[in-house]
Amino acid sequence: MTIKIINDDCLEYLKQINCPFINLTVTSPPYNVDLGNNKYNKNPYDLYVDNKDHREYIQWLRHIFEQIYRLTISGGRCCINIGDGKNGAIPTSSDIIHFMVSINWIPMTHIIWDKSQCGNRCSWGSWISPSSPSFPTPFEHILVFAKRTKKLQHQGITDLTREEFMDWSLALWRFPPETRQKKIGHSAMFPIELPKRCIKMLSWVGATVFDPFAGACTTALAARELNRDCICCEISKEYCELGMRRLEND
Repeated sequence: MTIKIINDDCLEYLKQINCPFINLTVTSPPYNVDLGNNKYNKNPYDLYVDNKDHREYIQWLRHIFEQIYRLTISGGRCCINIGDGKNGAIPTSSDIIHFMVSINWIPMTHIIWDKSQCGNRCSWGSWISPSSPSFPTPFEHILVFAKRTKKLQHQGITDLTREEFMDWSLALWRFPPETRQKKIGHSAMFPIELPKRCIKMLSWVGATVFDPFAGACTTALAARELNRDCICCEISKEYCELGMRRLEND
């Protein structure tokens, strides 16, 4: 089993590779919600500025997932965890689905992650009035795509239990968000439960998992625990070092 953390811009890294190697991508790109200046999250990323023009942001993601498609084996899968901006008013998930289909990814499922958490309701829009109510979203999306075919093109060993399969094959997942961001040292993390479910449901033991936005390397931790190889890209040297410490100590 091999775990690699690459300190590089994922787009530049992917452009250097010619041979498909990815069985499964599990990632959560920056949400473009102005992290650091967002009133609900005052902690910015280390290097990345989370406030692109929306069209520029979507085009940037498109270029990355075009490269991931090129380097994914036939039948390989791609899972994208994303939230919509401004209480659902900015349909980021829909825009991602649109461009993924346009670059030939096959939609496989759309999982709703019910976090059962909505933060402090300090802004209600129009209070007890239909004038302009606010609709906070206590959920995020896990968009799942396949390359060329929805069926894996080779046989392997699964580590799924009967109970896991029955529960996780419903496209509504309920588990809490990560609450240790400050302790771990990364401002935007998904909990290890998210990549664990994606990895077990969508790949054989021994598969190669890729995460182009590694952050604190949670996907790598899950892959290691589940006996998969993992390659992670992270532009921040600080986050790469954080991820390596987690892999050494967790």
